[in-house]
Amino acid sequence: MHWINQYMSCPYVDCGRDLNYGLDCWGLVRDVLQKQFGVPLLASFGMIYPDDKTGMTQGFKHVVKTFKPQKGPVAGSVATGFSGSNLIHVGVCVESNGLKVLHTSRRHGPSSHSVTHFQRLFHNVVYYHYDSNNSSLSK
Repeated sequence: MHWINQYMSCPYVDCGRDLNYGLDCWGLVRDVLQKQFGVPLLASFGMIYPDDKTGMTQGFKHVVKTFKPQKGPVAGSVATGFSGSNLIHVGVCVESNGLKVLHTSRRHGPSSHSVTHFQRLFHNVVYYHYDSNNSSLSK
C-alpha cells in the first residue's frame, strides 16, 4: 500500500492532529512532512480553528521562518493558498503518478490534485521547502 492511501482514508477533523483520529489541513501537512520527508515535527497550532484565517496566517508566519520559498513545487514542498495576505489553506506536494498536492478540507475531505488544479483554487499560491540549516525551529 502506498503511504498516501493512509492519508486519503483519514477523515477531516477541525484542529485534527492525529492520523488515527483525523486531520485538518495543517495537521496533514505537519504529519506528512515529519513521517515521509524527515522534517522535525512542526508547531501544532491545534488551538487555531481553521475558520480563523488571521490566526492561521500569524501561526504560519511563525513556522515559515524555518522554510525557504521555492520558485516552483517539488516533493516535500508546502503549498500555501492565499487570498490577499491571508492564508486560506495548505497542502503538501507529493509524488504520486506525477507531482500532486495532498490536502484535506472540511468540505471535500482528503484529496490529491495536480499542482495546476490546486493553483486554480486560490488567488496566490506560494511553495515553501523546509530549510534543514535553520536551527530556529520551534515545536
